[in-house]
Amino acid sequence: MHAVVLRYLDAVARLGSIRRAAESLNVASSAVNRQILKLEAEIGAPLFERRGNGVRLTAAGEHMLRHSRATLADWSKTCAEIAALSGDIRGEVRLISIPSLLVSVVPQAIAALAKRHPNISFRVVDADPDVHVAEMRAARPDIATLFIDRRHRHYEILARLHLQLGAIMRPDHPLAGSSSLTLTQCAAHPVVMLNDPWLLDAASETEFIRSGAQFNARVKSNSLVLMKQAIRDGLGIGFFTPTGFVDELARGELIHVPLAEPGLANSEIGLLVHRERLSTAPISLAASALAEAFEDFGARLAESAPFRTRTIESRAVNA
Repeated sequence: MHAVVLRYLDAVARLGSIRRAAESLNVASSAVNRQILKLEAEIGAPLFERRGNGVRLTAAGEHMLRHSRATLADWSKTCAEIAALSGDIRGEVRLISIPSLLVSVVPQAIAALAKRHPNISFRVVDADPDVHVAEMRAARPDIATLFIDRRHRHYEILARLHLQLGAIMRPDHPLAGSSSLTLTQCAAHPVVMLNDPWLLDAASETEFIRSGAQFNARVKSNSLVLMKQAIRDGLGIGFFTPTGFVDELARGELIHVPLAEPGLANSEIGLLVHRERLSTAPISLAASALAEAFEDFGARLAESAPFRTRTIESRAVNA
C-alpha cells in the first residue's frame, strides 16, 4: 500500500540511515531501499542525498516528508474512526514524556485506559531535551507531557502542573535546613547532573560569572533511576521538580529545597495534545485519562510534601 512506502520514508528521514530504518521497521534494508528508489523514480527527483555514513533529505525530500507525515496521520485517524463506528475503539497513541512523569503519571493513565479500552496501544518515548525538541518540531507525537514551550504551536495545553525547581538532597545534608538556595550555595557541594541540564544552563552561567562558582558534578546521567540512587547515597545534590521524587519526599528519605533564582523558581509541566488529532477517539480517550492522572498527581504532591505545587488547569476532553 501507499502507506507502507510513506512509513519507510518517515523512518529513513528520522533515523538518517536506510539500515537503521530497516532495523526499526523489522524489514530488509534492500526492501526499504527499493521502495525509496521506486518513489524517487515516480516523482522524478531524488529524495535523499546518499552519504558514506547515512542519508540526508533533499529539498524534494523535505516536501515529500511533510506530505508523508500528514498522510500517515490522516490514515491513522480514519482507520480509528471507522473502527469506532462499530464500537471497537482501537489504535496507537504516540506519547513523548519527560522521565519524571514516566515514574507514575503516565503508567497510571495507561493502566486506567487499558481496563476500559484494551485495544488502544501506546508508543512512548522517554524524552531528553534534544529529542523532544526534534519530535515536537516535526509534530510526531499525538500527546506530550513536557515542560511547556510556547513554540509548540500545533499542540493545545489541556492540563498544567505548576511546580518549583529545587535542590533535592538527603535530610542530613548541610543545606537541608534552608528555606531556599542559590546555585552558588549549591555549587559549594558535590552535585549530580543530567547530561543536558537545560533548565539550569542560562541561570547558572549568569550567576557564576558574578560569584565565580562552578558545579562539581560527581555523577552525570540521563537516567532518573540512577540519579535518585546517587542522591540517596549522598553522592550529591540533584536539581529537579518534585515530580519524580514524590514517594521519597513523602517518606522523608529526601528533601526538596526551592531554588531562589527567579527564572528557576517556577516551572510548568503541561499535557499537550495535537490539535488536529484531538477528535480521534483513541487520542481523545488517552488525553482524558492523562488529564485525570495529572489532577490526581497534583493533589498527591500538595498533600505529601512541604513545597508549593498546584494544578493550574485541567480541562475535560470529550471522547
